[in-house]
Amino acid sequence: MSFFRKLFFSTKKEEETEKEGLNIDGIHTTEYFEKRYREDNIDAEMLDGCLKMVEGYFIANKITRKMEDPINHPNNLDQTDQAGFGFVLYCKAYQLGEAQATLFLAISFSDFLIKKYGFKLYKDEKPEYPLRGMTLKYNKNGVVLSLYPYEYASKVLNGNETFSQMEEKLNNQLEKMPNVEDFIN
Repeated sequence: MSFFRKLFFSTKKEEETEKEGLNIDGIHTTEYFEKRYREDNIDAEMLDGCLKMVEGYFIANKITRKMEDPINHPNNLDQTDQAGFGFVLYCKAYQLGEAQATLFLAISFSDFLIKKYGFKLYKDEKPEYPLRGMTLKYNKNGVVLSLYPYEYASKVLNGNETFSQMEEKLNNQLEKMPNVEDFIN
């Protein structure tokens, strides 16, 4: 997750920001944002297919969901990596690869964050890293929090992270988001 690029503040301000646990990545103009990011939507049929794959995984492995509703709750999505024979292997049974398995989880997680927290989905026209073309943005009065669901889902499938850890980090960051006027001053 990132805030704005470190452009207009001193070393003292950087130290204060680090103490507060914020990750400031830059200050960008509206023109820059509009040139780089294109607002996107999750196709309803694609989302339905992703959620059905997750639900099918639970049925095939006889797994009881940790959260009854929604199926794409982070605690449930974690079970696709931690319980049963593994979501990637499940997708391979349908002749789908790891990239598709990752996309299914990324879309499912994105839908959860969009509905629960009000994130918006964007397509990054110039991603800094290969797995960051899909990005979620949360805008609080001009301060933007970014999350990269495909990259994060890849980390989950590789056993390095969990979706519930991300939600915990997200809640922490949302509480600490600075006021843009105070930050600039």
